Parts: sequence; structure tokens; C-alpha cells
Amino acid sequence: MNAELWPEGVFVKRTLSPSPKMIDTCNFTLGSFNCRSVKSSFDEVSNLCQYCDLVFLQEHWLLPHELYMLSNIHSDFLAVGDSSVDTFAGILIGRPYGGTSILYGKSLSSHISLINSHDSRITAIIIQTVHGPFLFICVYMPTDYSDAESYENYTETCTKITAIYEDSDAVHLIIAGDFNCHIGSRFYDIFTELTVDCNVVCTDLTRLTDTFTYCSGDALKCSWIDHMLCSPIIDKLVNSCYVHYDFVSSDHKPLILCSQTCSLLVFQLLLYQLMMRLFLLTGLKLMIYVYPSIGTS
Repeated sequence: MNAELWPEGVFVKRTLSPSPKMIDTCNFTLGSFNCRSVKSSFDEVSNLCQYCDLVFLQEHWLLPHELYMLSNIHSDFLAVGDSSVDTFAGILIGRPYGGTSILYGKSLSSHISLINSHDSRITAIIIQTVHGPFLFICVYMPTDYSDAESYENYTETCTKITAIYEDSDAVHLIIAGDFNCHIGSRFYDIFTELTVDCNVVCTDLTRLTDTFTYCSGDALKCSWIDHMLCSPIIDKLVNSCYVHYDFVSSDHKPLILCSQTCSLLVFQLLLYQLMMRLFLLTGLKLMIYVYPSIGTS
């Protein structure tokens, strides 16, 4: 419009639509638990929700029409998940099996988006935070039956996890669950390749010693097969990682991770993100040396 025709004393101010308040997911507690039937471990899973912001479940053993139960475990939590039982395949014989789920506080619901993995062994969500999108993946990896098929299934599941991460816009990643793998096992090399491909650190292996997360019913066999993998910067923010041995409803024990920021680490995290954005915008091959300096003061 011609400026001479604009009414005197009338002003227009350009504004941006307010965006939802972002959350700080660098301060959180995450619990991962192979509950081996959420129906029989209902009370203990509810107990995890009392002090965890996110709870990853493996082997909930629910049928597709029973998944709603996951959002009824705790009044302050909702859930996403998948059943490994195909009810269209015919009459179900025996107990249900498998399945994964992520329980999250209702306060996070407006910041969460579900990623469809098309695999009941993988449940994944993205949480929008002040530090960028965080990808959380709950996994229940195939068991080693000492045959070629088990090896192929394990490799395929790892490939799917890597693809989910690469196809997302996440700046940080946490993968947790029952990996059915320990140091020296047949699957350990594949497990190590996964950490390299996704650029993550096995947080529990670097902090704990002489522990176990699984114990057979006769107590004759114990192993450390549940793990938490974190992006390097998030790993540096972890101030506690431990196994909850008091739980008795399953042959697995919950693995707990607590993360808390400090001012220096937050500054370096934001600096890292800024440099990555500059790299994406300009195409410059920046040499980033932020991570090695974190936490060295």
C-alpha cells in the first residue's frame, strides 16, 4: 500500500505464533526393565514410574487389544508400544510373548512423537527439547539360539535401529533395553558395530563392574545383558547408573540411569549444536573438538 494512503497513527507489529514451551530433557531419570509379563509385574512397574521420567519395558506379553493397560499402570503416565502377537494368524496357543513399550510422564505428551518401527522389538519416540530433538529407542533383541537364524535376526534388528536414527532429525540418541548380549558373547561384535554406527557409548559398561541384570529361575546363571547406549554428550551428563536388585517379579532387574546438567556442560552442548547447524547451513567441513573437552575441568 502507498505510504501516503496509510492512516496516521496506525501501526502494525509483526509477531510470531508462540511455540509450546520446550522441555529440558538433559535432566531426567530413565528406567529399563524386562518385566516378563507386565500383568505379573504391575506393582513394580508402577513403582518405577514413581521416580522415573521414562520407563522402557520389554516382554510385556500383552495382546494387541490389551496394550491400553500400559497407560493405566500409573495415573501420571501414558504409554506407547507394540505387541509381538499376531492375533490374525489363528488361534493363540500358550502364553503371549515379547513386546516393547515406552511409558512417559503426561507432562511430556505434547512434546512427544511416535516413530513407527514396524517391529515389535523396537519402540521409538522423539521428544522435542530445548537442546533439539532426542530420539529414545526401547529394544528387545533376539535371543541367541546358537544358529545362523539367530545371528541374522540380531543383525537385522540392529540395522533397523540404525536406520531409524539416520532417518530421524534427532541430535541425540538413547537406546536401552534387553540386548541379550554381554562381553564375549556371540552377538557382542554386532552390538559393538551398533554403537559405532549410531555413535553411542554403552553407559552402563563404562560405569558399573561385577554386576548382572539377568538371573535364571534356579539362580545358577547370571549375566549382564541389559544395557543403555547414549550419545557421547548425554553420556557425560549421566551422574548415576545402577541396577535395582530389589525387584523380584521378573528374572531381569531394572537398569536405572540418572542425568543432570551443569552449566559448563549445557554451554558446550549448545555450542556443539550451534556448530552442527552452521555445518548443515553452510556445508563447511568444521572440525569439532567439543566432546573431548567436556567434563575435563
